[in-house]
Amino acid sequence: MINSQLTIQRLETTLKSYSGKRHDYLGSSAPAAVSVLFNVTNGEPCVLMIKRAETLRHHSGQWAFPGGMIEDSDNSAMHAALRETKEELGIDSSDIEIWCQMPPIDTSTGFEVWPYAGRVTDGVTITPEEAEVADVVSVPVRVFVDENTRRSITVIRNGSTRKLTAYAYEDRIIWGASAQIIANAIDIVMNAA
Repeated sequence: MINSQLTIQRLETTLKSYSGKRHDYLGSSAPAAVSVLFNVTNGEPCVLMIKRAETLRHHSGQWAFPGGMIEDSDNSAMHAALRETKEELGIDSSDIEIWCQMPPIDTSTGFEVWPYAGRVTDGVTITPEEAEVADVVSVPVRVFVDENTRRSITVIRNGSTRKLTAYAYEDRIIWGASAQIIANAIDIVMNAA
């Protein structure tokens, strides 16, 4: 499938048809949930990403999806993703249509992240919470399928060296769990029959 076929309708149809797939808790890490929100910006499908504030304890300064820890008061992981999106960006759940739950990602930093893919209302008003969000951008989906934007980075943590796939967009590098989550979403769409 070529990029011109990767429309918002294709993303929606494919990810909605993926809905209902069962994913088991990995159970090894602290549970968290994120919203992978697609929209149309300047006529092309994009995904909403945030730059986490430098003052945050976990993943500070990294490009990520809105989200955070699943709290006891949350009815579900999806509820946590929507609650965190409201807290971080001021986007009400009425402006979000969740299409599916994607496979959880176990991070090397001790989190089990449950991603929920969906669509945010185009042109919705975004009010970043300055204590948590340093920047917000709609990244064109084409960035995640174009081989020219793919990078390989080396991460050394606790004496262990790992090579990770990353994506370059303008002056931003998207890597780690966020890169893995969006790659999973794109793979679901690209590999659909």
